[in-house]
Amino acid sequence: MKLVPEGRSRVLSYVSLAVAAACAVMASRAAYDLLTLAEVLSTPAFYLSLVHSTLPIDLPPLAALMVRHTLPFFVFMLLFWSSGLGLSIGVLARREWARRGAVWMLYLNAAAALLVLGYPWLAVPRPLMYGDIPLAPDFNGAVRTAAFFLRLTSMLHGGLCLWGGLALDRGSVRSEFD
Repeated sequence: MKLVPEGRSRVLSYVSLAVAAACAVMASRAAYDLLTLAEVLSTPAFYLSLVHSTLPIDLPPLAALMVRHTLPFFVFMLLFWSSGLGLSIGVLARREWARRGAVWMLYLNAAAALLVLGYPWLAVPRPLMYGDIPLAPDFNGAVRTAAFFLRLTSMLHGGLCLWGGLALDRGSVRSEFD
């Protein structure tokens, strides 16, 4: 198999190659982070350091989920990037199962980006207010800026994922798959 198949879309080949490279890097980082977390969780000093720790009261829901389920979150990230790597290599080889899996993954990413676009407070803390009075103006300004940039990146990411999913699902590229 050539790296870029003859008579097929070169753009799709190069995009799937780039996605495979990015997923390989992120999967290796996720595996390294998971091993580091497993090492940290195996020491009793870690649990002793948590005795006097406190969590913010208004932790965003996604951050609270990550705090409560740290190890499953890291396992999920490893599985996510590994499946992205497998699907992108399958798309490069023009396999139908990989096209269907990539379409589903792109659609789910677009839906998650749309959710964060509508509700950025799932990932970013809300401004600290008492009625209409801001309690921490500097913090509130930073939170609003973070929410703006989160919305901007989720809009771009969601649009790109939706465009890619539609191109693989309904575009002219679909005829290239076995």
